[in-house]
Amino acid sequence: MKKLFLSFCLLFAASSASNAATIFFDLAGTGGPGLRTTNENSAVVGSSARGGELLGGITFNNVSLVLSINTGWGTTNGFVNLSGNATAGHLHGPTTSGGTTSFAQNAGVKYGLDSVAGWNSSASAGGFNGTVTILAADVPALLNGQFYMNVHTATNGGGEIRGNLVQVPEPTVSLMGAAATLGLLTLRRRR
Repeated sequence: MKKLFLSFCLLFAASSASNAATIFFDLAGTGGPGLRTTNENSAVVGSSARGGELLGGITFNNVSLVLSINTGWGTTNGFVNLSGNATAGHLHGPTTSGGTTSFAQNAGVKYGLDSVAGWNSSASAGGFNGTVTILAADVPALLNGQFYMNVHTATNGGGEIRGNLVQVPEPTVSLMGAAATLGLLTLRRRR
């Protein structure tokens, strides 16, 4: 039993160390989760478009400073079509405030997505599946929720769908340790 417990502890430590540099994000706003017209801070004309994360989602490596984004919109991706093909897509930021307060704030374009490999402007099957290297000076604002993704169309030049990047809390080591202990106790009872 001691060998099993020691093996588990070593595996847990190795697993924790290998994932230490990966931070996960969701998209959210005042209108709800994902990329939505209702997350825009200005009026959206003639659209109820939606989008969101696709398989792989949004992750940030805090060592290489690479933000990996896998998002989509349109019916082909299981969402709602834009009013027309996307004319631009960006990461805007940093907003003045972080957290949910940033949902109601606008900021300038910081990182273009439409000029990077992985951009698809299609109204019905579009998205971005690529990476952006974040400047070291922008990392605190990114982690504080002060950046958002905005997709623009001809009809909605100020933005048609938006989603703020919100860090997903990772389970604490103590919580994972408690789960491991519970698992070992359960295993021991079965013997």
